[in-house]
Amino acid sequence: MVERKKPIELKKPLKAKNLKIIDHLGTLYATFDGSSLWKIDRAAFNVLRMCDGKRTVDQIVEEASKKILHEPEDVRPVVEEILESLAKPKFVEWV
Repeated sequence: MVERKKPIELKKPLKAKNLKIIDHLGTLYATFDGSSLWKIDRAAFNVLRMCDGKRTVDQIVEEASKKILHEPEDVRPVVEEILESLAKPKFVEWV
């Protein structure tokens, strides 16, 4: 049986349980255990906060577009790029 991949807009990202975000003097860092740190920007942080495993990418795009007062079609490529970059170091997983 061939498994079909869901289109990204239907996927549900979930923040890694052991991921911690540290705010040090206004700069945000992500870490799993404190030994390695990754600097993240506010946009990535705001998207990461919505990665609860319940919202689809479409829902995250809609919510983000309302918060920043831009059309969803303008926000979608940025949110998808952020999610792809968060998935590389395993900050989010797809459920």
